[in-house]
Amino acid sequence: MGQGGYLTIYNATQYDWRKTYQHSYQMNDWNFPATIAAFSSVSIYVEFDESVGKDTGDDAGEATFEVVGAPAGQAQFQFAVKFRDLFTRLLEFPVVAAGSNVPVGGTIDLGWRHNGDTVFVLGGQPGNWHVLVNAN
Repeated sequence: MGQGGYLTIYNATQYDWRKTYQHSYQMNDWNFPATIAAFSSVSIYVEFDESVGKDTGDDAGEATFEVVGAPAGQAQFQFAVKFRDLFTRLLEFPVVAAGSNVPVGGTIDLGWRHNGDTVFVLGGQPGNWHVLVNAN
């Protein structure tokens, strides 16, 4: 058992998102669906492994998605977690977050809410992506 909480993901785009990669180490729960349909949402339960004998600093996970039908170079992002540090890594496209441009390769801190709900919303179009989060 370990700290857990939900990551609620809203796909507010006209595109389906397809999972292309998922990995975790010392996570009790880190399971993303194969697809997140356009204009839909999913809730993912995230739980760290804090068992006796485990180094909780090793807890980590990644899940990469491509935006199906978006132009190359504007179509891939990743949810990632390192011990109690949940964030989105923008592998291929910049977004507008809180009125400022987040560059390719940049990250957006999603915060961590033990027994709570962290929310991520991606909307817009290629070249004009927008992100909303309820970060701490």
